[in-house]
Amino acid sequence: MKIQFKITNMTCTSCALVNEKSLLKAKGVTSAKVDFKSGLAEVEFDETTISQKHIKELITNNGYGVI
Repeated sequence: MKIQFKITNMTCTSCALVNEKSLLKAKGVTSAKVDFKSGLAEVEFDETTISQKHIKELITNNGYGVI
């Protein structure tokens, strides 16, 4: 499954990289791209292993918002 959502409170490209790495480390996430300019995250994952809710919690646990 693939989802796309907006991440708020990112102030630099390092913020995007932190979030992308966090997503890629999660079991069940097969790909993740976070774009600083647009604030968009695109995540492909195995929904039998990880939920959309848990994916978004990874971002909020890093101190960022999710829309």
